[in-house]
Amino acid sequence: MSLVVSAAIRRGGFELDLDLDVPAGEVLGVLGPNGSGKSTLLRAVAGLTPAHRGEIRLDDRVLDRVDDRRFVPPEQRPIGVVFQDDLLFDHLDALDNVAFGLRARGIGRRAARGAARSWLDRVGLAELANRRPVELSGGQRQRVALARALVVEPRVLLLDEPLAALDVATRRDIRRELRRQLAAFDGIRLLVTHDPLDAYALADRVAIIEEGRLVQLGAIEEIAAHPRSRYVAELVGTNLVEGTIRDSVMSTPTGAELAVVSDLSGSALAVVRPQSVTISRQEAASSARNVFHGVVHEIERYDGRARLSIDGPLPLIAEITLGALDAMALRPGDAVHASVKATDITTFEL
Repeated sequence: MSLVVSAAIRRGGFELDLDLDVPAGEVLGVLGPNGSGKSTLLRAVAGLTPAHRGEIRLDDRVLDRVDDRRFVPPEQRPIGVVFQDDLLFDHLDALDNVAFGLRARGIGRRAARGAARSWLDRVGLAELANRRPVELSGGQRQRVALARALVVEPRVLLLDEPLAALDVATRRDIRRELRRQLAAFDGIRLLVTHDPLDAYALADRVAIIEEGRLVQLGAIEEIAAHPRSRYVAELVGTNLVEGTIRDSVMSTPTGAELAVVSDLSGSALAVVRPQSVTISRQEAASSARNVFHGVVHEIERYDGRARLSIDGPLPLIAEITLGALDAMALRPGDAVHASVKATDITTFEL
């Protein structure tokens, strides 16, 4: 069972044309530059923008097919949506905002409010049920919006930049809450985001859209290692290292240790920009606290730069100039030393 989008969708002079198959139980992260078609995809799945060509199917049910003019209106689709700016009703309290979707489907007031109260409890807001949106923080409003989307028991959950409007500390908390709720939801989940960290933390696979076309699809680690465009290289072509931090040292599942400058403790994600990784043939005197032995696995060239995939205790992507590449005469299979300063590593709590 899956969501299948094999369609072209037009909005003004822009056209999104792609083929996607998202199986049940998967979180698909959708990334791309502004204007690439990410939100257009969600609007088409939600039924807010009809397809111009092709079809959209959910399991065995056609939601939108141009050839025989079949179209299921938004309110009849088993779909929940969480928007970037939450779109809560200002005149309703949190409880009635969550209950709204059920009431719109004909559920009685008492039953709808009972289900809404249960969901507010699940997202940690039971004590704020009677507060209106203006009385809630940004993170609390997004929790209400998430509960509102899930209370109707949708088959598909669409999340359109749900963390973009939040500050750094709130993003961390809501990302953790999203991770918990998405893990408990066994339907199909599409997450539109501009942040590869969100995709890494929340998505099983990532779809990269540029200029209305699907350019890459796969695990974010695979895409980071083999970007197919400069945009993709800059967006997700970075080193994302997951591990456990204790006393400013991250231990990874492979046994590597990475010195970091961080007051975090516990599960975390470290971000190492490829440009921050120094490559040398011999171990050189350096102030870097992290030096790893490795072997060059692959070399790719982009716009006067070379991206090196380094296999070792801590697999890394490094980016150097073509001049440096030629000076070291590096080839796949060569042994190298990769070093990175602890101060060049950014950490995030998971």
